[in-house]
Amino acid sequence: MEPAKDNKKVVRENPEIINVSNKRNSSFYVFLGKQLLKEHKEIEFQALGNAVSIAVMSAENLVRNHYAEFKEIRTQTINMDRKENDKEGQAKKAKLYIKLIQHKDF
Repeated sequence: MEPAKDNKKVVRENPEIINVSNKRNSSFYVFLGKQLLKEHKEIEFQALGNAVSIAVMSAENLVRNHYAEFKEIRTQTINMDRKENDKEGQAKKAKLYIKLIQHKDF
């Protein structure tokens, strides 16, 4: 029996961007942020809707524990297609961007 030959590492287009979801807790994103800060000097959390609070908690924990420093925080209102109960249209959602840079002591 032949071993699998497809042992390629998955490479993302923007590895320093973390899309935050409310399906995982903030400690997961703190861990992920620490791992990415070891490889990249700058990371960015992006959160939409209800995931904004998880992104803020994760970024605050990284800053409080001296893994990162805040570089930029910005928001944007985006239009999304909505399909609920056979109703179509646009829904506005808040999107949060938090850029962090590696702390000098990390």
